[in-house]
Amino acid sequence: MEKKKWKFLVQGIAYLAIFALFIAMVVFLNSTSNNSQKEEMDWVPEAKEYPEGLELVAKNESMELYFEPAAVQFIVKDTLTGTEWRSNPENAEKDTIAFGQNKTAVQSLIGVTYVDDQSSYYTINSFAACVKDKTYTYEYKDNGVYLNLQFAKQGFEIPCFFGIENDCFVAKVFSSQIKQHGSLKVAEIALLPYFGAGSLEDEGYMVVPDGSGALIYYNNQKQNYQSYIQRIYGNNLALNVQSSTKVAEDATMPVFGIKRNSEALLAVITQGEYQAEIRAEVAKKTTSNNIIYSNIVYIQGENNTLLSGSDKEESTVMISPQHNEITYEISYYFLEENAGYSEMAARYHRYLTEEKEMKSVAKTEQKRANLTFLGGVKVRETLLGIPYHTVKPLTKFLELSETALELQKKTGNCFQISMYHIEKGGSESKIPTSLTYEGALGGKKGYKKMTQTLDAAGIPFYPVYDPMTIKKSGNGYRALDGVRNVSRSASIQYEYLLTTGAKDTSKTPYYLVSPKYINKIITSLLKSAQKKEVEKLGISNLADSVYSDFRKDSISANKTGAYWEEALKKAADSLEELLLQGAYAYAFPYADIITEVPISSSQYDIEDESIPFYQMAVGGSAALYSKPVNQSGNVRELILRSIEYGVSPSFLLMAKEADALKDTDYQNYYSVAFEDWQQEIQSILTELSDLDTVFGQGIIAHKKIQENIYAATYQDGTVVYVNYGEKDTDVSGITVPAMGFYRKGGN
Repeated sequence: MEKKKWKFLVQGIAYLAIFALFIAMVVFLNSTSNNSQKEEMDWVPEAKEYPEGLELVAKNESMELYFEPAAVQFIVKDTLTGTEWRSNPENAEKDTIAFGQNKTAVQSLIGVTYVDDQSSYYTINSFAACVKDKTYTYEYKDNGVYLNLQFAKQGFEIPCFFGIENDCFVAKVFSSQIKQHGSLKVAEIALLPYFGAGSLEDEGYMVVPDGSGALIYYNNQKQNYQSYIQRIYGNNLALNVQSSTKVAEDATMPVFGIKRNSEALLAVITQGEYQAEIRAEVAKKTTSNNIIYSNIVYIQGENNTLLSGSDKEESTVMISPQHNEITYEISYYFLEENAGYSEMAARYHRYLTEEKEMKSVAKTEQKRANLTFLGGVKVRETLLGIPYHTVKPLTKFLELSETALELQKKTGNCFQISMYHIEKGGSESKIPTSLTYEGALGGKKGYKKMTQTLDAAGIPFYPVYDPMTIKKSGNGYRALDGVRNVSRSASIQYEYLLTTGAKDTSKTPYYLVSPKYINKIITSLLKSAQKKEVEKLGISNLADSVYSDFRKDSISANKTGAYWEEALKKAADSLEELLLQGAYAYAFPYADIITEVPISSSQYDIEDESIPFYQMAVGGSAALYSKPVNQSGNVRELILRSIEYGVSPSFLLMAKEADALKDTDYQNYYSVAFEDWQQEIQSILTELSDLDTVFGQGIIAHKKIQENIYAATYQDGTVVYVNYGEKDTDVSGITVPAMGFYRKGGN
């Protein structure tokens, strides 16, 4: 009995010690200095009087900027169309729906979320905290207004700029110059949340960058649904996540658009987009306005659980370091009268080619389809009762070349092939610092023979490597080289169960390499490719995921983005053709081929239509292929969607039989046996032959003609009509077949 008492006593002391250590760590990470707290009492900004009425403060050949000092609001006038774009709705103080803080928010230029040293979050806006108290300064300079907003009660100053630069109106927050006089820290800033707002009487829509893009119609009576909020380029993967029910798509581009009656604008986040969100809200939710804007995130909260599963389980929120080194900048481009989302996409395409040096013409031919084959997967087997791990081949190199040649005989040279899990170790390989080939698939000799066969047949082939995921130690990288979460412990990556969203602990977790290593890895990989005379290469994950590293010398998401862009440029400059397995806007300038292209939005309740904004932005500059259509529940609909969006379909395949993945960790690769899909792939490739001269062009206009009927117009004037209905439909004298398409014009 005494032993049991001692055992419980020791366990209790251990629990208390762990809890105390954890709390001490939280306090240490979240605390601020005593000096800062003293400063909070010392800093008192001076209130001033300001003139009323609008003043013309900047202009060029197409725009005029008017500023009202007393209200801290402005109007940008497009002198080419006569349209006026207001920073805040006219007579905002009379909004009959907005109450409390929402009433002052409608009259503000920025909204601020801040956090105290107990990790509690609060919000305030510039009208309530600065304009009403008259604590701000301004200066007319550089064809605009420099504004220093002084939040006296919160103890911080936020310097901004609003002005005219070339053909756009620009709004900036000088993040690194934010002054914080006390213990409170600026966590987020919503910049111009009511700029260009649509009223209850206006007609139009907002364009959001969800997946391929989506429209949210003005006054759509969806005020009871959740507002649209998406982090650009997806969630920060370094953060500790207890459970996840991932939506279908991420926000793929740092843009949003406004179509208000006959007026339209495109907004592009030109600096700081890796830490930004896009937010949209329809009228009657909190105010009388339909609004869309961007929110910059400097500090992130992370939920952590102590002593999980025990009766002493505790939850706490830890906050990250403040990442505010990058100036936050949005450029607003005003479009011609009656412009819509097609014109917005065209303006973004122009921005990408002129400012980001994206190719104006793709150098790689877009085929009718992309066939992605799985190489080898790591499995657990037993020998004489002794368990061991080995690589199970799903597609051997010889099998792939034979399959490709057989398909080519029946369909012609109209497809390309990519392949992953081909390196030593297959699906659980080391960080690839060189091009290696798994022996179970045929090894180096088998790979060389396969590529020679495919090359002789004129079938493009792209081996795909993942330079970011640490699944096995080796080649100089191990788990310790992975990123850290906010608590500075290893950021362990899990797959999540589709049914519950809980971590799937039955599968081996993995790590993400710290961004500081990525250029070294890519340089080594490219040297190997050059030595082996490999001119076509695919890279996964680098172009469609972003994370921080919360070590002591933390790396922000914006800094990570700079690492990613440097590595992608190096790859693009070194290779003849670069395939990116998934690509968000930061990777557009470097891609020759993009697979895993989204052909829909996430279809949030607040959204009304999916649109091909992504495709109109990058189409014609890179060859585009969809996500695997055979991994969907409705293959025909996805084929039609691909046709409508100018994207060639992809298939995920293996040469082995359908039961090859039984009793493995890779049963999520369902319905991928080539023998099961061979006939349908042949049929689809034959059907798409009529679009050979269409695929690879850019879409210059897209429109919903009527229910279930859509039309895409291409650069050469070809129009492709797609019918999702169950009946043949007449459109302007032509018949578009049910669940089919019709091509009009072109070569």
